[in-house]
Amino acid sequence: MASPSGNFVDSLVVIYDNENNYIAKTIITGHNKNEQYIEVVGGLESVKTGTRLHLLIVYQDGCSEFGGTLSGVHKGVGGRLDVFEISLFGERPRDARGAVRHTLNSSAIIREVVVNSKRYALREPVNITIINISTTGVLIMSPELRFVMGSMLRIEVDIHGKETILLGKVVREQRHDDGTHSYGCQLVFLN
Repeated sequence: MASPSGNFVDSLVVIYDNENNYIAKTIITGHNKNEQYIEVVGGLESVKTGTRLHLLIVYQDGCSEFGGTLSGVHKGVGGRLDVFEISLFGERPRDARGAVRHTLNSSAIIREVVVNSKRYALREPVNITIINISTTGVLIMSPELRFVMGSMLRIEVDIHGKETILLGKVVREQRHDDGTHSYGCQLVFLN
């Protein structure tokens, strides 16, 4: 289920260890489809070469999970940043049943909401937290604003100064004792 272009460059990748413990979220800066590896900048400084990893890659047309191994580190252009090379194997495409939820607890914002096919730009961005992510969706927490069931949310995540956008349809709402709400959002991909 790789992207039709076969290229994951500029895609979001969330990286976990073998026990599903969060390591990093970053952007893919290089992808070699033939040799099955990706390159990322940042987030893996404390991981040893040869370590087995689990990766959730969200690309333009879909989302897949991979197994991987940190295979090398080298200096990027200008020698300022470390570039981490990860070998990929064992792709598991998006599957509604049994999708593993990966804890993320990452800040994000929402600037646009689509309700009943009408797009609304919010006056002020709404701060949210992405609680977890899977190949099928995200669970978000909103202390500031309630969202209508069935609405589409444009979720913006800043990763190392680069904005990544996730589109999610609100399919579940849960109210918490402290007055906050969490929402299960199905990931939507515009093909």
